[in-house]
Amino acid sequence: MATIGATVNEATKREFEAAARARRTSASRLSALLIRDFLLRDEGCGLPGNSLSVLVPFVSPIADGRETKTKQVFVRLEPRYYEALGRLASERQWYRGTYMANLFYAHADQRPVFCDAEINALRQIARHMADMGRNLAQVARILRTSPTCPQIVTTIDFNRLEMLIESESNAVKSLVRSNLGGWGVSDENT
Repeated sequence: MATIGATVNEATKREFEAAARARRTSASRLSALLIRDFLLRDEGCGLPGNSLSVLVPFVSPIADGRETKTKQVFVRLEPRYYEALGRLASERQWYRGTYMANLFYAHADQRPVFCDAEINALRQIARHMADMGRNLAQVARILRTSPTCPQIVTTIDFNRLEMLIESESNAVKSLVRSNLGGWGVSDENT
């Protein structure tokens, strides 16, 4: 059987489920009956002269000659997995659907999908790298223009500078590796 989904607020959902229980049926079956009744009464597909076209205007499924960019998938999960999905999604401050979509993207594309916290960590590392790059540019400019180059070169700790750059690079690699590992994807490039 095919599935149709609808997004409503919690109060509407509770009211609809209560109405379904009062009729000794499920919300899903009641929805199916309403859809069937709608289609039986709306044989004109919302053309003028049909009373339902005033209540629910006909909208073409293709807007501006283009199909929608994304498609929706419905997944049924056992309650314990649904709760686990909610926990995992909330850790990244995402909705459950966003988590599921990003999980698929990570596996399909074999590349990381970052949440806001991870993106902020990457931005901070990028700022540190940019700061080091500016410092190196200043040192290079001084070395090119200063008549006392030998003295300046001996005061710079190039080993420490190399260690700092390597540390920042390893932090980025570690973040990408742990992100992919969290999705269950291995990446040989990091």
